[in-house]
Amino acid sequence: MTVIIKQGTPAKFFKEVSPIVSECFEGVWSEKDLKELIGLPHDSKIFFVAYKDDKPVGYAFVVADYVDAVDAKIASVQELGVLPQFRETEVVEGLLDKAIQFSKTNKVELLEQVVSSLDQWIIPNLVNKNLKPSEIKADREISSSNEAKLILINLKKNDKINVIMNQLFFESNNKLESQMIEDESELDGLERNGLIAFGSVISVEKTEELESTLNELSSIDIKWDEIGITFDYYI
Repeated sequence: MTVIIKQGTPAKFFKEVSPIVSECFEGVWSEKDLKELIGLPHDSKIFFVAYKDDKPVGYAFVVADYVDAVDAKIASVQELGVLPQFRETEVVEGLLDKAIQFSKTNKVELLEQVVSSLDQWIIPNLVNKNLKPSEIKADREISSSNEAKLILINLKKNDKINVIMNQLFFESNNKLESQMIEDESELDGLERNGLIAFGSVISVEKTEELESTLNELSSIDIKWDEIGITFDYYI
């Protein structure tokens, strides 16, 4: 079966990809969530849809924006969904090729994709397209500073994990705020209410290190709620 990939505005393809969203992300991400995502403003954005025998079997939503913090234009695969029975190389890599072409057309310096715990099936495809892991973001819901202290202590015990940053997340006036934490002693005098989550950013310098780093993260007796991996492609 030949794969055909069409491109256009997110609004044009939304109805066609909605069933894919339901099947790929059931209970985690919904059609409503996707609709809100594609409605956010960006300098450039595009939708790619993969068809087999005129049936939509996968899609990618890609955006490009100028980012003041790094003084550069960055592209991002905001979402990529492929029906489980069509996750062979032809469909997935076809969508990734289109994302790379879009990035080159928009003259960005970097294309990035964040892979969630649910999407780790795509990692071999990303590596095959020369996207390289740069960091891992591990998050866990917590309800007390003692929980955060225990996580920090466990992370420090493992010298194979290169932690760039630890953060505590708070809810204040219906907004999410964060505070960097370097040492567990900082938690003793913490005067913040609404503590809801702990997050660590871990560096990955080489693709070969990814699997071992993920294994080390799972070996420190912490049940992470989400592990997101950022992959980068330099244009």
